[in-house]
Amino acid sequence: MAEVTLFRTIVILAGGLVLMLSVVILRAETARLHYEISRYERRADECSQRLREAELELARLRNPMMIRKKVKDAVEQLTEEKSKPAKDPSKKRGRP
Repeated sequence: MAEVTLFRTIVILAGGLVLMLSVVILRAETARLHYEISRYERRADECSQRLREAELELARLRNPMMIRKKVKDAVEQLTEEKSKPAKDPSKKRGRP
């Protein structure tokens, strides 16, 4: 009868050891998954921030006042280029 009690004790201790190891493994895996989730959340926040910045830039570029200013500047630049005297192609370097 002492053998059965000793065997039962060993089985109970082994079962407890397996249970504790399982708990430790599950906690380690849970911690790893929480870390990965936080990394992905941080990346999603960065992407959202970049998206907001791009949307603001797009809204700025769509601003009618900004478009008018750019068109006005382009027209002024074209009129300046047309008003400059064109080089005479018959005159080349080294020839009087």
